[in-house]
Amino acid sequence: MAHRVTGMSTNAQTYSSFEMILSVVRREISSSADSPVLIGIDGGGGSGKSTLAKNLAAALGDASLIHLDDFADWTDDSNWQLSTFAERALKPLLAGITSKHQRYDWPTDTLGEWFEIPPTGVAIIEGVTALRNDLRDFWKISIWVDCPRELRLERGVARDGEAIRAKWVEEWMPGEDQYFIREQPWESASFLFDGSGGESSGFTPPA
Repeated sequence: MAHRVTGMSTNAQTYSSFEMILSVVRREISSSADSPVLIGIDGGGGSGKSTLAKNLAAALGDASLIHLDDFADWTDDSNWQLSTFAERALKPLLAGITSKHQRYDWPTDTLGEWFEIPPTGVAIIEGVTALRNDLRDFWKISIWVDCPRELRLERGVARDGEAIRAKWVEEWMPGEDQYFIREQPWESASFLFDGSGGESSGFTPPA
């Protein structure tokens, strides 16, 4: 398993800048030439996880970008896909093996097109539950993306459409809440990042 980089303390309730996180990532990559650097990014839906992951990947230039959403959601009917994520995706990465998967389709709750994850020197894995207990030891760097609940919902509906609001309010966000309460994933993060675009007043652990 990978060692974890300790950044700032979540107890300080302060955010780290993108530049600070990128600097630590680059330093970790340069000191880990013989093993892949796995970066886990967690946060609620609509918090800005994907944006941060894409920006990091673009800045690094050569990184695998993996979305947990492609492996299923956290409902009872499909979470078996996520429960095998480490075995199917992370361990092949660490072993230098390309893995092949079927992408989970959220609207239809079915498996769709096939895609591959090639082994690279750095992989960024983003998605709700990325910092859950069974994955934490894989990350050399872990990031919790913070964002107010109301803004997350607004972004989610803007992205997915007004017709999906009920799913956000009645299914997806309550499912996230259970995960937050059960595992408090921000406590294990190397860094806290403000995903609100400056609209957050400071880090407050999700209730």
